[in-house]
Order: sequence, then structure tokens, then C-alpha cells
Amino acid sequence: MSTIVVVRKDGKAVIAADTLTTCGNTKESAEYVVNHQKILKYENNYLGISGSASLQIAVQSFLSNTKKDFSFARAEDIYKFGLSLHSELKDKHFLRPDDEEDFETFRGDILIANRHGIFGLSSYRYVQEYSKFYANGSGSEYALGAMFAVYGDSEKSAEDIAKIGVQAGTEFDDGSATPINSHTIELI
Repeated sequence: MSTIVVVRKDGKAVIAADTLTTCGNTKESAEYVVNHQKILKYENNYLGISGSASLQIAVQSFLSNTKKDFSFARAEDIYKFGLSLHSELKDKHFLRPDDEEDFETFRGDILIANRHGIFGLSSYRYVQEYSKFYANGSGSEYALGAMFAVYGDSEKSAEDIAKIGVQAGTEFDDGSATPINSHTIELI
């Protein structure tokens, strides 16, 4: 349950997310939870993680403790990161590999913003590079519609569009809530 977005416009990349965590029917808002951020920083990259709250902790632990130096500059680099992450989740974080699909899933999605652009890593390790914007999480449909409606407005910056997307998610999705966190990066 989340609304996480990435936007690319006018030489900037932005990633933004809501801050609500849910546990069954219990809402754990930013007012009560200190570690409510859904975006983590790894070197010069921002990763917005949707799925289980445990997935974010596992990804953060993996990146903090790995001896590998991951690049997130190209889709192929992100794919390699996804393979390493999945292996780590299975071996050390007890991911249950009982899917009936062709590939096992790590049961979450990651949006990435960095100076090279905006990307998405799906739970099946499928990687996309986005040209304008994208959203993940339970509020993603609202976010995508809102961002589509305002993206062409020359008065709206990448940050404006990202915040509008997350705001739409927090307005209509019961698994998303304010405040909104965002990060802006200059593209190369």
C-alpha cells in the first residue's frame, strides 16, 4: 500500500512518495512512525519501494552491507542489481519462493531516480526506463491519471507533477496518506 512516483521533465528527475504504512486494518501514519520514509538513498540514487514494509528494510540492509558497487545508470545495470537483491532476499531474508509464475517474485516494486533518468524495477526483475513519469503502489492508478492530466502544462515543474501524483493517491487510495516526501535530481 503506497503511492510512489517518478517524473522526468526539463532536465530534472523527481521521486516522491506518501508516508503511510498499514498493518491489516491498522494505519501507521508519519505522526506515529519515525521511520516512515518510503524512499531510500543509495549513493546518488533514490529508490522508492512499494510492497511489504519489510522489503524496504531488507533492501536497505542489503545495500548497506554488500561489498558490491551497484550502478543504476542503465536498465541492464538495474537488472543485475535485481538479480543480486533477489538472491539475497532468498538466502538471508527468508523470501518464500512459492510462486507459480515463470520467475519468482520478490513481492514489491522499486522506482529509481538518478542523474541518468527514471527507472522501474518490477518484482519479476523487469526493468523499464521511463521518458516522462510512472507510479507504483496501490495509489498508482490515481497518480498516473493526475500526472497525465498536468504533465503538458508548461507551468508545472517535475516536482509539481510528482507531488500532484502522490496527492491524488493520498486523496483516493486508502493505503496512502500525507505527508509527502520528495527528492529532486539534476539530469546529466
